[in-house]
Amino acid sequence: MGHLSINQILLKANSFSKKGKIEEARNLYQEILNSYPNDLRAKDGILALNFSIIDNFNDIGNSLYKQGKLDEALETLKKVILQNPNVAESYYNIAIIHTKKNNLKEAVNAYKKAISLKPDFTEAYFNIGRIFYDMGQYYKAIEVFNRVISLNPDHTSAYSHLAVSISKGSFIKSKPHLYSPILKLLQKQNFIQPETIAKATISLIKCDPIIKDILIMKDNYKLDKSKIKIVSNLSNQPLLIKLMSVTPIIDLDIEALLINIRSSILLNLSKIQDIPEILSFQSSLALQCFINEHLYKENLIETEAIKSLEHSIDLIFSEGGQPEPFMILCLASYRPLYLYKWSQSISLPKQFQNISKTLIHDFFKEKKLSSEMPILHKIIEGVSSDVRQQYEENPYPKWMNMRINSTPLTITQVVKNANLSLTNDTINSITSPDILIAGCGTGVHSIGAASHYKNSNVIAIDLSLRSLAYAKRKTQEFGLNNIRYMQADILDLEKLDKQFDIIECAGVLHHMKDPMAGWQVLRNCLKPGGLMRIGLYSELAREYVVQTRNEIKKLDLGTKSFEIKSFRNNVTKLEKSHHHQLVKTADFYDLSSFRDLVFHIQEHRFTIPQINKYLSNLGMRFCGFLNDSEINRTFRLENKSPDDAYNLEKWKLYEEMNTDTFSNMYQFWCQKI
Repeated sequence: MGHLSINQILLKANSFSKKGKIEEARNLYQEILNSYPNDLRAKDGILALNFSIIDNFNDIGNSLYKQGKLDEALETLKKVILQNPNVAESYYNIAIIHTKKNNLKEAVNAYKKAISLKPDFTEAYFNIGRIFYDMGQYYKAIEVFNRVISLNPDHTSAYSHLAVSISKGSFIKSKPHLYSPILKLLQKQNFIQPETIAKATISLIKCDPIIKDILIMKDNYKLDKSKIKIVSNLSNQPLLIKLMSVTPIIDLDIEALLINIRSSILLNLSKIQDIPEILSFQSSLALQCFINEHLYKENLIETEAIKSLEHSIDLIFSEGGQPEPFMILCLASYRPLYLYKWSQSISLPKQFQNISKTLIHDFFKEKKLSSEMPILHKIIEGVSSDVRQQYEENPYPKWMNMRINSTPLTITQVVKNANLSLTNDTINSITSPDILIAGCGTGVHSIGAASHYKNSNVIAIDLSLRSLAYAKRKTQEFGLNNIRYMQADILDLEKLDKQFDIIECAGVLHHMKDPMAGWQVLRNCLKPGGLMRIGLYSELAREYVVQTRNEIKKLDLGTKSFEIKSFRNNVTKLEKSHHHQLVKTADFYDLSSFRDLVFHIQEHRFTIPQINKYLSNLGMRFCGFLNDSEINRTFRLENKSPDDAYNLEKWKLYEEMNTDTFSNMYQFWCQKI
């Protein structure tokens, strides 16, 4: 070591290290160790140097990644692995780059390596789940997101992605380990719209051995001692009970079971007074029947029994008494309680307070809100008046809960997430957007928008006062204060004398007498460069609806509730393909939705070429469809250019080959030129 002391060499090595002269520093540290193998200072110096190299390479790799230099970033991060192959985060960063490069298999392998080094690495698990979801491997995604939740029960994004993954399919095998996370999903307030996972959840419930056995005897159900055990078993199925309380049951087998249980309870009321299991089940059944708007078929014997029950309850109230809960719950499973003059006098035990709120008090609150609702202009006679009447009778859609965005997005973020192609970017500079929801219905759309857009000011209009009152009540419950509701016809909107940054109108124009006239008014209310989200029915996707509407017309059916219920009951017995397709839709399972689907007073349908023509006539530019990942993934298999997603001719060809692509609606963004 020449004339230099150990301390002098050590100081020189440290100096080289600080200046980034890695090899020079390492050589000096090693020189000390060769002469003095047990010198801890040199060992610590080399160890620190190694970590310094790792940090340095990580910083360089991350910088290159941000610059879009993916290959260089990948090679740099591989050097980190060479220095220390036991750092989980290094593999995690490599996986992110592979994902960006669409090397999904390599990304999954890198994430798995990270997990092998760090078994509780929740974000690595989470990203694997997202990859499986994007690849259409929904069952694998479900299992991975469930794993994330087991590691971190408060991982909100995992719950959201679990819900979306569940909504994509159905189950054919029993998976009891999924009951708990799905139940948590349904129990979480403002987290999901239960309808989105109802069909898949029911398929999971039907795989349960107990439910399978019960469904075998659903058509022979009688309320004897053995069958009381069946109701008890159902009461001990928390996933089914919760689902019945928050969303229509989208399944004819379970529907038949519930119909038979409801009838048996009604016709054997005297036998159930002291059976708490049945009382508990009655509560969920009453909520289910309220949610589906008492859609279930009813025979003459039941009708007479209901009249007798109504008389008994009237008599009890007239004598100053309170009916037993089982009587009220039984009646609630057949009739809306708010229709009775004594409804607000009902006093149910504490465990049934949700029944009182949902089935009675909410209605009277909405009635008050309706009387106070601002009106832009009186709705004139004609199609608008007829459509309004339909939604006064059947506010649509009826819903219990929905997802509220906990982190609102700027317009720039919304545009990026939706992958929109803009004519100009001026809309991105808007920090406090004025938004119009033209046809808000019962509030799902308006509440969703108000929580989605950061610093937004929302005006939401609709023809129906009952729908608006429902929307306002739910808005108040969610604590949102950036929505102003108003009764208005789209055709009268120019009376507002206001233009908006964003207008959303989904599922409304096709119910107008002249959709183009309505669209023109909306266009006039949009600021130059503003964005518009439109929803229109597809001619190709609704062929089964057209066939059904033609049948209804030939039968000369009206829109009374008993006519709609009778037709629906007959459809379940018919064998044509469009009947089967009808039964598979979620709209088949509650009265308002079924009426909206096939009994609507006014309906237009469109094709992609028509939409293209209308956009041109209006001076609007197509910015992109709102499609789920599965549609986008299959579309990209044949349309690989980034510009293909904004080519309506490409989408026309795709829809002709996949006619159910837009089964819900065409939903797309356009921009005012």
